[in-house]
Amino acid sequence: MKALFTITLLFIVVLLGGCLGSSSSSIAPTLAFAYVVGQGDNGIHALSEKTTGDLSPLAVSPFETVPRPVSIALHPSKNFLYVPNETSNTVSGFTVDHVAGVLAPIGTALSPTPVCNPGVCSNPIGVAVNSGGQFLFVLNQGSAPSIPASISVFNIDQNRGLLSPAAFTVLAAPSPQFLAISPTQGFLYVSNGTAGNISAFAIGTNGALTELSGSPFALGAGATAAGLAIDPKGQFLYAADSANNQIASFNAAGGPLAAVGSVPAGTKPVAVTVDKTASFVYSANEGSNDVSAFTSASGALTQVAGSPFPVQPTGSIGTPQPIFLTIDASNTFLYVANFGSSSISAFGIKASDGTLGLITNSPFIQPIAPLWIVITQ
Repeated sequence: MKALFTITLLFIVVLLGGCLGSSSSSIAPTLAFAYVVGQGDNGIHALSEKTTGDLSPLAVSPFETVPRPVSIALHPSKNFLYVPNETSNTVSGFTVDHVAGVLAPIGTALSPTPVCNPGVCSNPIGVAVNSGGQFLFVLNQGSAPSIPASISVFNIDQNRGLLSPAAFTVLAAPSPQFLAISPTQGFLYVSNGTAGNISAFAIGTNGALTELSGSPFALGAGATAAGLAIDPKGQFLYAADSANNQIASFNAAGGPLAAVGSVPAGTKPVAVTVDKTASFVYSANEGSNDVSAFTSASGALTQVAGSPFPVQPTGSIGTPQPIFLTIDASNTFLYVANFGSSSISAFGIKASDGTLGLITNSPFIQPIAPLWIVITQ
């Protein structure tokens, strides 16, 4: 009888310990808010980022937008958030509540802003805000052969976040994939998919774009230019070459790109991000379901020991298909959008060498197949 009591008591202790372990992350202090869009509904899903790196959905989300949200841009002030809606050819704007994480439509529930006149542009797939916060740039993939790819530019009201048309640029490449803006200089870059190159533009005082001499800049033979990332100092640009399974580096300090070199990544890298110290570069490898990690020395990349890092623990169900990744404002955690398994993987970043470690409760299952993640401070 005594032995049975002891066994029962141990079972209760283990059970309670497991419950406490699983809930401790949910009661950890909130570090920031994460916003996610993806395939499955027309909403922006909000999560609280805990000091443990865990993600917990907010009860008040998702926040409705119109078909089909595909990416997100956060204003430098962190007060406004913009989402391009691919199907409706519009951009939705929201204000950000930094206390509760709630999003509210900019203005008095104004209708989403058209990316441009009907029949002139279509399929907005990316957005970015310049470092000064005056302009929103929308990358429109177009509809071949009648509607070319383009970039729509909007003025941003710094107080209310309202948008008004500023400029418009037709792009030469037929199927652009991604746009990135220098955080320190007035330059914008577009990756041109199977064209295997990157277009570079100077941003004028009125938001108008002027293509730089030498643009577009080639990645190499047989390349497919996918995701782009620029380091926080605006010195180097990194591009995912999904066809050649490598990451290409460029010196971008003056605007035009000068090749530094390329290094192997995992299979089919499609997205890139850089940490806040400009020391580490990471790529999401859709084909091999992992993240490659590199150290950067003057733009030259060296793979970190142990890289690439699987985005899901061994034995997890489903093919992750990681297609986007970002680092939080604390520079402590890296988050990966897994489109195939409708989840977000969370890694802790080791500050000394850039190695990654999956946090205990990762990955975090989502109600949508995530395409994009932004995180506030």
